[in-house]
Amino acid sequence: MIKPGLKIGILLTLILVLPSLFFSAYEISNINQNEAVIDSVYSSQLESILFSVNQYSDDVISGWANQLDKGKYGVETEIKLLVSKNYSIDAFFLIDSLKHQLFAKEKIPEDSITILKRNLENAFTNNAGNIERLQEYIKSGYQKIEVLDFNRKGKSLFAFARTVDSLSVETVLLLIDTKKFIKENLGPKIQGIAQDQFFISVIDKKLNAEIYSNVVFDEGEKNIQQRRQIWLFPAYDLGIQMKGNTIEDLVRERTNTNIIMLIVMDLILLLGAWFVYRNIRQQMKLTQLKSDFISNVSHEIRTPLALINMYSETLEMGRLPSEEKKKEYYKVINTEANRLSNMVNNILNFSKIESGKREYHFKEADINAEIETILENYGQHLHKKGFEIKFEAFDELPKLIIDKEAVSEAIINMIDNAVKYSGETRRIEIACNTDLEFANINVIDFGIGISKKDQPLIFDKFYRVSSGDLANKVKGSGIGLSIVRHIMDAHNGRITVQSSKENGTCFTLSFPLK
Repeated sequence: MIKPGLKIGILLTLILVLPSLFFSAYEISNINQNEAVIDSVYSSQLESILFSVNQYSDDVISGWANQLDKGKYGVETEIKLLVSKNYSIDAFFLIDSLKHQLFAKEKIPEDSITILKRNLENAFTNNAGNIERLQEYIKSGYQKIEVLDFNRKGKSLFAFARTVDSLSVETVLLLIDTKKFIKENLGPKIQGIAQDQFFISVIDKKLNAEIYSNVVFDEGEKNIQQRRQIWLFPAYDLGIQMKGNTIEDLVRERTNTNIIMLIVMDLILLLGAWFVYRNIRQQMKLTQLKSDFISNVSHEIRTPLALINMYSETLEMGRLPSEEKKKEYYKVINTEANRLSNMVNNILNFSKIESGKREYHFKEADINAEIETILENYGQHLHKKGFEIKFEAFDELPKLIIDKEAVSEAIINMIDNAVKYSGETRRIEIACNTDLEFANINVIDFGIGISKKDQPLIFDKFYRVSSGDLANKVKGSGIGLSIVRHIMDAHNGRITVQSSKENGTCFTLSFPLK
């Protein structure tokens, strides 16, 4: 049969712990899927940034083309202005059916201009199909800029058509120094986008070398996450990575954080379930102890009542022939009545302690004298039970501020405890002494002793040592030592125990000297 405590533990596990564990397992199994979504969102964000930079480079070239058509100074003047103001423009080459006109930087030598013009004419001829298509586009009202193959390192050649008048169209070739364009025109845009959040680099695909970056960082720090070709410069890639942690780092960090949070949550739930289970078990144990207490007290009260009833009935019926026998019966009745009174007083005092209503009345008293009074009242009863009582007074013991009634109750409880657990050696010693801080009363028996594991528990209410069926062999209520500890706490004192199995026990009541 499953014990009630175990049933409660199983129910708590099923109600609290298992759902959280299943939820944790589900969350952990979905972490990869969730992080894939996060990765996709970050990738989309980076793609948008790359698109923005690409779009800007296209807008710059388109702006130059529009300036030739819409500028207020005429085509030749506008070209000269563009060449002079833009460090990256090497030359414009205008071609129509009547003329080929080159506008180059002033610093280019004459012989180089001749070679440049020939190269541009060759590029025009080699890309005749593309040029013809651009001219068709402009006739339909659409100006398209196209990249032409141009076999000169670090240079990019663009072509677009423009309408001269309603009957004629000319082709414009724009020669750009690629690295200068990237640094002069794309650089500020990249800096504005990147700010303190991203590393953005322009990479030469053929050399796999970085030609521009918004920041300078060591080779080991590079972890380019996204690379996309620059539309107008196919030989170059635009690369981007997040500053600090990469997307993978963020995903990994978030995954670890989620797992740790789930584990912590599970541990808290487990701890909470254990705490609830522990408290329920303690309450169940306390309930059982209370039940045992009622049973034991009932038995303890029934015994003296039965004796009183039997002896008084015998006396009432006049069955005793001699006066001596009558005195003996009267004495038994008196002893049992006192015993019953002590038990009832213990229960009442315990009830007051539990409800916080017990009051103490402190005044100066002589401990030696109090112990002697107790032994005078109970000595004969103890001697009849075969006990040898030895009291070692301490003449130098100062008077203490105590509640005499409460201290007497504590000492009587100690003596009663010694009587119950003395075993075959029926000797009890009481000794007083002092140390630097306390006046001590030692109550020593030579009985069965108390095991180490039980010693911390014996002052708990209703607790009774259960090893070796001791609780059944020796009757008691389980509140005596609890009352003694409360009395000592009220006196700012303490109660300690020294004991070992089969070697007797020494309880010490310590009262502060000041």
